[in-house]
Amino acid sequence: MRLKILCLFAFFAAFSFFSCSDSEADVVSVSSTLVLDFNDNDSNPQVRLAVFFQLANEAQRSEHFVVTHEESGYSWTVSNPGIFSGLNKSYAYSANLSVPEGEDFPSGSYSVVYYDAAGNEDEAKFSVNYDKRILKSKVDTFSEFLSNSNQNIAVYDEDDELLFMGKAKSAWKSNAAILKDYKLAEIKRICYVTPGNTIVCMMPAEKLKENPAASESK
Repeated sequence: MRLKILCLFAFFAAFSFFSCSDSEADVVSVSSTLVLDFNDNDSNPQVRLAVFFQLANEAQRSEHFVVTHEESGYSWTVSNPGIFSGLNKSYAYSANLSVPEGEDFPSGSYSVVYYDAAGNEDEAKFSVNYDKRILKSKVDTFSEFLSNSNQNIAVYDEDDELLFMGKAKSAWKSNAAILKDYKLAEIKRICYVTPGNTIVCMMPAEKLKENPAASESK
């Protein structure tokens, strides 16, 4: 189960944005988050990069954008990017930039060119920096390579829609307490976020409700 992009965006509203140059494409800022997704306790994380643009104009004008890692030459073209609007701001994004299996996600400088529906473009740069040893880590060792992270909790319903994300409430001493507040909840995931929201580590999904069949078989 993947953290849905709108959920990710809503929680990490305080991105450390990088300014872009002015142009008719009207990109205000760009930011990225490296997402490390642990599906279980015994596997290394799956890795993807989320890239966001804050736009001065309506996000519906978005056409596509191209992200390039300058040193390796890796390039991603995102056609029809996702859009999100809120708090009088508009954003275009992709949350699923990945590299071939077996390859490390490259760190260093990236360039990105954004195009609107009228063919106007704007260019910017951002960087991705992390300890690559975390790519070979597991749930019980990843924290050795992730400094000063904050713990949060994500709660989902059966359709993988986010119901809550943030610091766990003080009353949530058990799964039953979570279900008391969110009756439709089915899954929870612990996540760790670095300062500046540059890296997010998602822990394996945990069921909040006991399986009735399993309970009867005890």
